[in-house]
Amino acid sequence: MRDINAKNGIEESFVDADQHKPANSIVIQAGYSAPYLYLLDEDIQRRLTKVKTYSQRKLTAVSRAIFDGHGQGRRDEFKPWIRIRRNFSSPVSNQVFESVGIHKRNHHFLSYLEYHTALQIAYLGAEELRECLPMWPYPHPHPDQEFDNDSQRPPDTICGLMEIAKNAGIDHGCFVGTKVPYIGTIDMLAAVKSGDTRHLVGVSCKPAEIILQSARAKERVELDRRYCQAIGAEHILESGKGFNQMLLQQFIWLRPLTSEIRSHRGTTRLKEFSAAFEAFAAERPICDAALAAGRVCQMDSSEAFLNWRLGIWLHHIDIDLTRRIQMTKPIRRGRDGVLAKLRTRYLGGNHA
Repeated sequence: MRDINAKNGIEESFVDADQHKPANSIVIQAGYSAPYLYLLDEDIQRRLTKVKTYSQRKLTAVSRAIFDGHGQGRRDEFKPWIRIRRNFSSPVSNQVFESVGIHKRNHHFLSYLEYHTALQIAYLGAEELRECLPMWPYPHPHPDQEFDNDSQRPPDTICGLMEIAKNAGIDHGCFVGTKVPYIGTIDMLAAVKSGDTRHLVGVSCKPAEIILQSARAKERVELDRRYCQAIGAEHILESGKGFNQMLLQQFIWLRPLTSEIRSHRGTTRLKEFSAAFEAFAAERPICDAALAAGRVCQMDSSEAFLNWRLGIWLHHIDIDLTRRIQMTKPIRRGRDGVLAKLRTRYLGGNHA
């Protein structure tokens, strides 16, 4: 997208015409998945003289967003298409600007439903999670494509959402008041490693009441599903029904920092601590077992409890997180059962 803009020579003159407009008004106009405008193809400059001023202002704002890299990048460098900004509010949900321990950046979750879904996917072992990922209207590189400046292989191309919508008999839609196709977004696309298999998972986070009350919401979910099918991803419609609230609370409490995970994952020291804790926990309360394991590994209490949290998050320690952890009482096992249910929910099939 950057190259297209640079080739058109338009990036120097673009100013964000919406920078003083409350973001919520854009979200409401665009619909629940909050699509924005799409920068038209290479003859945009010629055609801009023929469109209404309103359309031109919107195209200018969206062109600037694309040039700035929004909706693009991978892993730590990804920028979501929709960002939580000053004056950003929602009539239907609360936004969360938070990390879930996968990347060295905070995610822009537009609801607690998205945040809680991401926490569960992170605990499963997600390697990458992109929120508010554009499903571009026109043909574009596969979203799982790795871009290497030295690579001579052309990127795999995916048909645009406009073609997918046409084949489904669904109106793709334009930004209100224009004939410009919007940019639809899927709430999140995650890459999750389970055993030797890497799963690509697209998630539509939609409360059940919204799906029931809105025909357009049903169409949007169907477009998400068909887009996931086109890119070879599993599609999940997540309503939040059946979420275990204790599990979510303990994820929020226990989740280590991304830097801590990257520094300690796979280290001998973490493995030795976890093994020692498991042995002590067979006959001691959780707190005593963690301190004893720390002494064996020559750790102070702070380092010992950090490794305890890391051991749980990285599945080295067998503990049932759906039941409240009581540090002065014996550990309650059940890690594998929790993971099996999450794998079934988000990866499909039987992954026990």
